[in-house]
Amino acid sequence: MVARFSVGKSSYGDLRGVEQFVMSARIALQVLSVIADFNAWQRDRGAVGFLSVNEGMRSRARQSWLWAMRFILGVVVAIPFTSRHDEVLHGNAIDFGITMPGGSNRALTAEEFAKLHELVEARGGTWPDWAKTAPEPWHHEMATRAELLPPYPNAAEIVANDLDPTVPTPAPAPTPPAPIPTKDSDMRHGLSTKTRTYYDIGELTVSGTGRKARATANAKATRGIGTLYRRMTPSQLIDLLEEVQDNRVDLGYPRSRRIDQQIQNEKAA
Repeated sequence: MVARFSVGKSSYGDLRGVEQFVMSARIALQVLSVIADFNAWQRDRGAVGFLSVNEGMRSRARQSWLWAMRFILGVVVAIPFTSRHDEVLHGNAIDFGITMPGGSNRALTAEEFAKLHELVEARGGTWPDWAKTAPEPWHHEMATRAELLPPYPNAAEIVANDLDPTVPTPAPAPTPPAPIPTKDSDMRHGLSTKTRTYYDIGELTVSGTGRKARATANAKATRGIGTLYRRMTPSQLIDLLEEVQDNRVDLGYPRSRRIDQQIQNEKAA
């Protein structure tokens, strides 16, 4: 069985009042930071209800019971012990709901689900493809992508105070930006027609080399240099490099001096 870290009490069905858990302290902070940001958004727009966790880690006994009762209950559940809710192997799945002021539970609206998906992705989670087709818009899996925003160190305090109207909500504790990823999952590869530089361009990072062999190794090419790197004009590359700089600034990182130099090199070509 993996470790257990609290993400608050459920208000959903037979789990009402039962504390829910995830497998790591970092995932707990991610989930609670999503809840804190969502609740702030709800308040700003005058909506009623707080985001909460319907279910986190699921015991093996409960998995077996849900599977046996799935037709009677009218629920769709994974084969026992294969779910990301599983308390032994995983424990990074979260089903979200809305807790109303009186303690009842409701599903999120379409607008609320859209905001939830956005916040989860920013904190390192995913609304998986299978859940999109099921559809299960409430199901998310944390620690499945790089964090664009690090969690609040005092996220649990923020969420607890959200549920107590007599306590002012504390400001989020300042946190440094998340580490810039050293490797991006969706790279673009270009060969400058002027400087003959091979570029590996990600969301926040750029590497460039004039050596064909090294460029191939950097991108771990399997199709050959001619098919991996698209020939680009300086103006095309400058647009891509400026896009990376804009992404960095939008996410709170400084412009990269190295990328600025690459831009200047292409402009001078």
